[in-house]
Amino acid sequence: MRTNNIARWAGTLAAASLVVSLSACDKILKVDNPAQISVDELASEELLDAQVAGVLAAFNEQIAGTESGILQGGTFLTDETVTGLNWEDWQRANQRVVNYIEGPVYGIWENLSETLRNGEETLNKLDSLATDPTEDRRVALVAALVGYTYMLIGEHICQAVFSSQDSLGSTVYDPPEVFAKAIPFFNRALTVGGAGGHANIVNLAHVGLARTYLNLADFGNAMQHAQAVTAGFQWWVDFSDATTDLWNNLYDETHGTNHTIGVHPAFLNGTYGTQDLVATQTDPRIQHTSRYTTGHDQSTKLYKPYQGLRFSGYTGDAIADGAVEGNGDNGDVILFQTNTDVLLADYVEARHHYYEAMLRSGGAEAQVLQWVNDRRAVGNQPPVSLTGAALFAELRRQRSIDLYMGGFRLGDLRRWKRDGVGDFFPTGVHPNPDRLPGVYGDWTCWPLPLEEYEGNENLSKPANPLDPPGI
Repeated sequence: MRTNNIARWAGTLAAASLVVSLSACDKILKVDNPAQISVDELASEELLDAQVAGVLAAFNEQIAGTESGILQGGTFLTDETVTGLNWEDWQRANQRVVNYIEGPVYGIWENLSETLRNGEETLNKLDSLATDPTEDRRVALVAALVGYTYMLIGEHICQAVFSSQDSLGSTVYDPPEVFAKAIPFFNRALTVGGAGGHANIVNLAHVGLARTYLNLADFGNAMQHAQAVTAGFQWWVDFSDATTDLWNNLYDETHGTNHTIGVHPAFLNGTYGTQDLVATQTDPRIQHTSRYTTGHDQSTKLYKPYQGLRFSGYTGDAIADGAVEGNGDNGDVILFQTNTDVLLADYVEARHHYYEAMLRSGGAEAQVLQWVNDRRAVGNQPPVSLTGAALFAELRRQRSIDLYMGGFRLGDLRRWKRDGVGDFFPTGVHPNPDRLPGVYGDWTCWPLPLEEYEGNENLSKPANPLDPPGI
């Protein structure tokens, strides 16, 4: 069940002679002649489709359209990837040493807050201008994307503040409060999507609600919504090679002499620092170059990741079984391409939410074990017989492989730490100890950037911006 998002609205943009601006930070859209369309004139039914397309484009960018997208910048505090960027502040961020005035902090928050602002304003216009907002697909879609953006903010940002076009926010929200803000938008997507017969959006909202309730440790609601997801459901965030503005930025980060992304030792199929890792690459869900190169900083050993289960170029092949690497673009396993699409939500993810909620609420271990062994089979791993803490550990491991580089890891690590399951953030010596400080720090989330404090008189800068809030 493949749903194309960006491409669906491309014709509308062309017909309206409007170009979605993926690089602009302070505009909903860029026009051929800005003098012809004022902000007030955006309140026009004829421009609704174009504004929905703008929300989709902003959402696209916050996922993987820039280095600060959730799939790249968002992973820096985790054990999914190591960066070879030759920028000291980004290197430190990858070592869990964060400063709110530098590194990816501003870009991550900018992408998320821009999508949120555009989405909520577009919903307001749809409510006042659409023929029937109670069953309009655009209303259901934008509501779901706003819900996802609130949820991603809760997973990635330490504390958040929300402003509108008319007023600056003054309330600072902790993650549980941010997750709660996502729920009414997902519920609206369910209601409007159901009334209009938009089944894929209904599924999208159910997955989003399952993930949100899991973050809130509301296991009953998490299971209810996860169980409602149709088998085989997938929702893709689409990228295009038609223009560089619509590229998947992971292409740039895995190509050329200045490539920057490598698989962290925690997910590497072999011993980090060893060349010719072939026989150990048996799990098709995470495959990577068999040899490391040093890329942009000429220091970090980077085994470039091939497309895994959350990406449109996933083949299910494994190098250990004879899959050909080729040049990275023409083999049986391939690097990210400019038009590589990303799974935002799917049935497999929903089942992971379901079984974690089931296990943590005292449900049947036999069902969880069956799911674990089903996933191990996908990874060419033999079945296991586990109970208790060992079963939960294996469930978490299978989740991390299935969802690898899909934008889940930081939220998962924070949830498990917050709920007392365990602290699984990387610690000790960093894989690239040559870049100072060379050891992992204590940060588990991204703070609000300096620009947010300087632009909002209602906020007070943190007394010690180098001290992680631990939220």
